[in-house]
Amino acid sequence: MDLAWLSWMTSQQWLYTGILLILVFPLALILLGELIQRLPASQKGWIAILRNIKQQILPQLVFLLILTTVLGLDRSHIAVKVVETFLWIFVIHTTLAIVNELLFSTTATDSDWRTKIPKLVLDFTRAFLVLIGASLVLAYVWDLPLGKLLTALGVGSIVLGLALQDTLSSLFSGFALLSSRQFRIGDWLSLPDNRIGKVISMNWRTVTLLTRDEDILIVPNADLAKSTYTNFSHPYPRHMERLPFDFSFDDSPHKVKDALIEAALATPGILHDPAPAVALQSYDEFSVRHEVRYFIAHYDDQPRIRDDFMSRIWYVAKRHGITFPTRAHEVVVMPSLNTTQADDNSATLDLLRHFSFLRNCGKELENIAASASVLEFGRGEVVIAQGSTSTALYLIVSGKAQEIHQDSAGQDHVIDDIGYGDFFGLGSLIRQEGSDITVRAVSDMQVIAIPEAATHQLMDHFPDLANEMEHIIERRMRMVKRMESMAQKKEAGQHQDTTGKVVRMKNIMNN
Repeated sequence: MDLAWLSWMTSQQWLYTGILLILVFPLALILLGELIQRLPASQKGWIAILRNIKQQILPQLVFLLILTTVLGLDRSHIAVKVVETFLWIFVIHTTLAIVNELLFSTTATDSDWRTKIPKLVLDFTRAFLVLIGASLVLAYVWDLPLGKLLTALGVGSIVLGLALQDTLSSLFSGFALLSSRQFRIGDWLSLPDNRIGKVISMNWRTVTLLTRDEDILIVPNADLAKSTYTNFSHPYPRHMERLPFDFSFDDSPHKVKDALIEAALATPGILHDPAPAVALQSYDEFSVRHEVRYFIAHYDDQPRIRDDFMSRIWYVAKRHGITFPTRAHEVVVMPSLNTTQADDNSATLDLLRHFSFLRNCGKELENIAASASVLEFGRGEVVIAQGSTSTALYLIVSGKAQEIHQDSAGQDHVIDDIGYGDFFGLGSLIRQEGSDITVRAVSDMQVIAIPEAATHQLMDHFPDLANEMEHIIERRMRMVKRMESMAQKKEAGQHQDTTGKVVRMKNIMNN
């Protein structure tokens, strides 16, 4: 009876092994192959996992069945242990890949919690899981006692720790830095030696920065952990800039402050809230020093905003009659005030005579030249802002500008490109209303500003000139109204489309 039972069990074991080898294994290979082919290319992580199962785990499993069932080798046989070891290595590798794909996939969005885990923490976690798996394999397959194994690892760790003190110092410093999330990829850091760079990579040993000069700066984690550094980007990206400027003693402090704040507010990228401020720093030997303080939203834009602002200072100072101090060793012979004013009037008169519609103004043109002023604007500066009231009639002497209208939807439309011989600001000046357009310089531009009183006097003495200018203003007004009408129709169409969608959705839900 016992021999019959043993014979039946043996035949059953062969039957199950045969079914696995002849039916289940080939079928599993076919199914895995079809699944790999049907997965989209974006699921490359899962494709690699399925290939590991197909090409590594299943063949090792079949080999192990052949050794233990077909050939009848015992588990203590060296060949069985080697195959079983490789099988467990492949299983651990595939399991880690599945865990990585489920929890730490790189396809996660920026708002996903997985992207907020430092890479170093993930590396430590994977290493810890690998050590646990290796210990279990050694204990289960090779029958090594875990206690002795842990003792050996402890002694080895002490020896390695003494031999690799500097390396381990950087390692744990990096772990502390990255796990604390004090800076991230893309943040701008200032080091104790005043070198500044953007963080482009972080690993177990070093942090790599990219400077403004496109140079790579590699900082050991241990040095960074021991020093004090400034993070310009995180957690508060807003940054304040301080720029000193020296001006002449002849310019009053309030006049200088108003001009500097005007330049700051007109510079794209400088925040209006908090508002820029100017502080008088000191009265030096040959100049008065002022400091401009302004805020920017992101440190990435710091060089561009700084250059733009400093360039505008020259134009604003020129328009306000503010002078920069001369060097101490220079001797400047100043002309008399009457001579300077006469020369300025003569130069302005010559410029006015180049405008065809002013050539017949005769003696009146000299009076206009006496009250007019020549102003310079830099590229990108706004001469008249939409909604503001013009205080003068502007005649373009050189350079180019654009007339821009912003519709009710906030969309900018270029009404006209204007240049030498054109004028602007008259409509707002005459009506004493906010301008319908913004005039922005597209290149360095020189204009003659004729004040309100002189402009009215000019229009009263020369009705034909007033009619000609009125026709030009009306043409521009028609273009502005057409732009506004188009914007309103577009906005109404979008509103109607949205309303129609809501009505259709309600009908669908009701049905």
